[in-house]
This record gives sequence, structure tokens and C-alpha cells, in this order.
Amino acid sequence: MSTTPQIKTWRPWLVFAGCCVLSFIGFGLIVNTQGLYFTALSEEFGVGRSQVALPLSIEQITAAITMLFAGALLKKIDSRIIISICIVLSGGVFILGSTFTAIWQFDVAFAILGAAYVIPIALTPAVLLSNWFQKKLGTVMGIGMGISGIGGAIFNPVVSNLITTQGWRTAYLITGIAVLVCILPFSIFALKFAPNPAKGELPYGYEAQADNDATTAATAQGIDAKKAFLTRTFIFLSVAIIIQQFSNSLLQHISAHEVQYGFTLSQGALVMTGTLLGAAAGKMLIGILLDHLKPAIVISIFTCVGILGWGGLLFSHMQVTSIAAGLFAGIGQGFVLVGIPWIIRNSFGPKDYSTILSIISMFGSFANAALTTLHGTLFDATGSYVTSISGGIVIYVLAAALVIAAYAGRPYHDNNAIADSKQ
Repeated sequence: MSTTPQIKTWRPWLVFAGCCVLSFIGFGLIVNTQGLYFTALSEEFGVGRSQVALPLSIEQITAAITMLFAGALLKKIDSRIIISICIVLSGGVFILGSTFTAIWQFDVAFAILGAAYVIPIALTPAVLLSNWFQKKLGTVMGIGMGISGIGGAIFNPVVSNLITTQGWRTAYLITGIAVLVCILPFSIFALKFAPNPAKGELPYGYEAQADNDATTAATAQGIDAKKAFLTRTFIFLSVAIIIQQFSNSLLQHISAHEVQYGFTLSQGALVMTGTLLGAAAGKMLIGILLDHLKPAIVISIFTCVGILGWGGLLFSHMQVTSIAAGLFAGIGQGFVLVGIPWIIRNSFGPKDYSTILSIISMFGSFANAALTTLHGTLFDATGSYVTSISGGIVIYVLAAALVIAAYAGRPYHDNNAIADSKQ
């Protein structure tokens, strides 16, 4: 005699909490503070800006390679095991990095870090939230991924202060320990890949009485990855995320950009803090707006805000105005970090979302790898970031046009999506 399992209405929210921790600690501490070490490492090892930026490019390359199979890996192996292993490796790189004595050691370590962090930090939140939330996906995705900016805003002044007062080695050691202690409990117990109806787990937005077959059928809707790769939408989104990395990769150089104009490292970190707070607000806001407005309108708004921010950073070199400009530049980042994943999900459906997202993200990672070092090279050649910022402003417009065109020609239309009802 079979019994109906009790519906665990709290389960999607536990996944949401775990994704928030991944973004807050993982993205906020591992990714958003890396640029703070540029000056200290350059002085410690007597090398140029391009050489200290090179490990970040190597990190992005290995992250991109990992993205080739990351989406499929998450579907085949228990995501809690994969994510936990990756977090251990990521934290270990920083702990070991505190003992390095040569710049080449960072090249090797960051190659490992790129392969390790990309699954839990760059891919997991969007994929898991897509699996566990049928309704309000934009809102939870915006909050779950946007909180990384708050983490970065908090950790940037903390890490910069540690670097200034205790040295970069202590900052590395504390970062590694914090990653392990704060994330592992959630990765082990909370971050399950998808609901299991047989255990009373349903995505948020499904009625409790929906049967297992209906749930399974609904989560299987969408375009096959192989078919998606041949569509105009996929091509446009891939090109958009590649060229948009020209601006995205500049985030790691903001503090160095401000130091160039006489700011201290701590003052430069405050500008970066403004940028990260803007990114947090932007990612949260764009997720909410995408649940209620036409995507073309939302993308256009965020493009204009982003251009305003980068323009301000280009022409303003006063503390208050630079922080304000950084805030607007950060808000514009919601376009890439939440807007594009949302567009991908609503253009191809949930069926092969993790695979499609991982491939498009791979293109972005390769571009970010090349462009992070390119910005350092341009700085070494010209003595400023003016060329990089100017180019990023122009590219913003082209990327926005491609994303809007991609969504207009999307191959999958979810009749339940709010965005579709407004077409």
C-alpha cells in the first residue's frame, strides 16, 4: 500500500539559502577581491601589472574548459559531492597561496582555482534555482546571485585592510579558512540538484497536488542542447557574453584605476565597494523587473545605467563622484550576471538549461581570461585604463542589441512565463 509523501514546502528555500551563501562568500570573497592583491603582489615579486593579472587569466581559461562538461556533470553526479570537493580545492588554493615565494606558483594555483570555483560559484546558483523555482525565478535568481555584490562590498574593505596592516599572505590565509568554514555546511546538506517528487520535493510554484508524472514532464520541457546550439538565439547570446566581458573583466582593475589618480588602496577599495553594492542592487533589481516587464525594456535600462557608470569612472577622479560612478557601473552588471542567464532559461526552457548555460558561460570565461590580461597590458603600454574603459562603453550598446534580438527570436516559449504574457 503506497502513501503520498508529505510535501516539503521548505526545501526550495533551503536551496535558495545555500545559493545565497555560495554567492555571498564564494563570489564575494573569492572572485570580487582578487584585484586588491595586484599592487601588493607586483611590489612583492617585482613584476608588472600584466604579470600579476596573468593568474586571473589562467583561472578563467581553466574555468572555461571546465564549463565544457560542468553542466552535464552536475546532472549525473550528486551535486552536493561535486560542490563540496570544489569548495575544498578553492579554499585550499588560498591557504597554500599564503606560502608562495614566486609569481609562477600563482599561475599553477589559479589554474586549479579556475577549475574548482567555476562549478559552485559561477554555475550552481543559476542552475539549482532554475530547477527548484517554477515561479518568481527572476526574483530569486536576482537575490541569490545579487548578494555576491553585498559580499564583495563587505569583504573588499576588510581584505584591503588586511593587506595593508597584516600583509597579503595573512589575507590569503584568512580567505581560504573562511571559504571552507562558511560554505561547506551548505554544500554538503542543502545544495541538491533538483527536486525528487517521490520524497515530497516539488519546485516552488507547483501545486501540492500535482502528480509526479506532471512534475517530471514539466521539468523536461524545452529545447535539446544540440538543437539549441544551432539557433540564432544561441549564437547571439554567445557573442553578447563574449564582447560584454570587455567591461566585466575591468572590474578587477577598478581599484588600480583609482590608485593611478592618487587614491590610496583603501580609497580605491571604497570605489570597488560602491561598484559591488551597485552590482548587488542591480542583480536583485533586474531579476524582479524581468518577472514583471518586457525583457527588451529591462535590458535597455540597465545598459544605459552601466554606460553612465563607466563614463563617470572615466572622467571623474574625486572620491565621492567615483564611488557614485562605481555604483552605477555595478548596477549595469546585472545585465550580464542575471539578465543573460534569465534570457537563456526563458529562450531554451529547463530541459538542458545547465548544459546550454555552461557552454555560453564557457565562451564568457575564455573572453574574460584574455581581456583581464589585455587590460593589464594596455595599462603597461599607455599608463592608464582610458582605452579599456572607452572601448567597454561602446561594446555595452552592441551587446545589449544582441541580447534583445536573441530573446525576440527565441525558439522556446513558456506559456506560463510572465514575460511571454506581455508580448
